[in-house]
Amino acid sequence: MPVPSKASNAVLAKARALYGRRLLEDDYRRLAACRTMPELALALKTLPLYAPALAGVNPVFARRAQLEAQLRESIFDRYDSLCRFDMSAGDEVYRYFALCCDIDEITTCLRCLDAGNPGDYLYKLPDFLQQRTLVDLYKLPKVTDAASLLKALRGTPYAKVLAPLRDADPARGLLVKAEPLLQQYRHEALVALAPGVKKKGSYHARPGVREYIELECDVAALSNAARLIRMHASLKQIDRAARRDCTALNEEEWKDLLASADVAAFKERLSQTRYGAPLERYPDDVLKERLRRYQYEWCRKWLRFSTDPTLVMLCYVYLARSEVTNLSHIIEGVHYGMAADDILPLLVGCDAESA
Repeated sequence: MPVPSKASNAVLAKARALYGRRLLEDDYRRLAACRTMPELALALKTLPLYAPALAGVNPVFARRAQLEAQLRESIFDRYDSLCRFDMSAGDEVYRYFALCCDIDEITTCLRCLDAGNPGDYLYKLPDFLQQRTLVDLYKLPKVTDAASLLKALRGTPYAKVLAPLRDADPARGLLVKAEPLLQQYRHEALVALAPGVKKKGSYHARPGVREYIELECDVAALSNAARLIRMHASLKQIDRAARRDCTALNEEEWKDLLASADVAAFKERLSQTRYGAPLERYPDDVLKERLRRYQYEWCRKWLRFSTDPTLVMLCYVYLARSEVTNLSHIIEGVHYGMAADDILPLLVGCDAESA
């Protein structure tokens, strides 16, 4: 095993220190108990890790969309912090983080367009990531429709990715057509980071970046396949949605899974794969939630025990994004007047995060 460099040790320490500032179960309970959006906004502003991102939010006038956007942007500062510490991960990893930021910014811009409030879009990227983004962020706030968005993205890969928006009906929403295209592009960039396949029988060794990417891809592919099987989609549709360009399962296992007659059969066949035993630990009826909980605990484990700085960075970013997703569920729950006891079961990792 190679001896970790000082830079590697620094990013391991930084990622674990950031994780040490995560929200705990008591924090989630306090937030979920809020009854109004101003009360929740005020509570969110007291959280040290999110206070800088929410500094400009006036709790009295806080809106659901505004809070969610600001919380998502808090992730960018963590990308920036980790990338500054670890220069050994390589340009490909930094480009991937910058690409994720680009896609988040474009998605937010489109969400504002669909809501009829293009002027609500404001970008916020740290200097380190601004130097690596492919998008001219000064142009996005001026976007008013699909044509002006494509013009703003001219000269970047996103112009080609989003070219189908030229024929999109704005009345039906641009994001619904753009999001799958952007996520496919992000998926391809993630898979491109994956090292070669390990030799047969090596999965009992410590996992690396390849195993992380296989897990992330499999969680998405299995969730999509189960959803489409539940909807009685055709085998061709299911096969297309279950992307298998980086997977821990073999082709025979996938062939068996995708031919399932219903979700019960799909779950039974999945139980015979490497994911069967780990998923048995989670009581959720919905397979997607069981997969998300497994991925959360996998990342939590290897954040603590791996000595691979790039894997630790990826695990931390996944955990941080999961925390922001949890906060979005709380915001939505408070918005619709849900009781705290109904919100908390929706949160991934909440019960595992106690002092």
